[in-house]
Amino acid sequence: MHRDLSAVAGRDFLTEICVIGAGAAGISMARLLLEAGHDVMLLESGGLDYEPGTAALNKGEISGLDYYDLEHARLRFFGGTTAIWGGRSAELDPIDFEKRPWIPHSGWPISWAEMQPYYRRARKLLGLKDPPMVGRLAASDIAIPVFDPDRIRPKIWTFDDVHGRFSFPNCKDLEEHPRCRIITHATVREIRVAPNGAVVDHLDVANSSGERIKVRARHYVLAAGGIENARLLLASTSVMPTGIGNAHDWVGRCFMEHPHARGGRVTSGKSWGFSTRSLVSTGSTGSRLPPCLRRVRLSSIATKS
Repeated sequence: MHRDLSAVAGRDFLTEICVIGAGAAGISMARLLLEAGHDVMLLESGGLDYEPGTAALNKGEISGLDYYDLEHARLRFFGGTTAIWGGRSAELDPIDFEKRPWIPHSGWPISWAEMQPYYRRARKLLGLKDPPMVGRLAASDIAIPVFDPDRIRPKIWTFDDVHGRFSFPNCKDLEEHPRCRIITHATVREIRVAPNGAVVDHLDVANSSGERIKVRARHYVLAAGGIENARLLLASTSVMPTGIGNAHDWVGRCFMEHPHARGGRVTSGKSWGFSTRSLVSTGSTGSRLPPCLRRVRLSSIATKS
């Protein structure tokens, strides 16, 4: 069921699980929870398409390193920033999880190996086949240059080729599901915690006209994105003056965008087609390969030398 907040203003809602944000993460989470038999309410700050007034809620000041204008860095409507998403799906490498002495606060509390079951689930959700793509390309009719593995290793970025996979027309399964309620133009203004700060009491939700609803759930899922998740926690100050979870001033810190840097230059014109061309191909067995982009990277041996 889908309703705009204006149609249900003034009501109090009770649900088992409330997911905040209907982008790629929130929609995927809602589907998995429904599949597991749970009741889900999905809140989306925007409507079903771009609206300047809703987009303006992304505004904010930037200090420190340069970054994109916050109002235009992401989209705030059903489907989220996937509306301008190329569908590129690149997994982290093992070294990304490791602690490096020369990088303060580096190292993850989970390992690359622990991520593999979740990567497999994510590939299934996006209709992508399991890697290794390099081996699959080598078995196809695509010519793969041979590199010295101690210096250069090929890497493949695959692409989700379903245009608008997370758009509202492609989410009819959620709209029609008997245990799913979608409310659009539902901006969570604050996560209201109990006086002792130990549990969430309810969500204060409003639209641009000031109409409000109150949502209580057994569990809450923040799926509004790396920036908005932190901003929402920091804005929830009724009980905790520094924001929820921010007693040590870490909420919103260590944010990282895609880093861009020139690390080398390809001098042979022959490699241009390999490194830049997107392709769809048929393997030697007749199976269709997904769109992918071929890349090269320094081997782990080369980066340590």
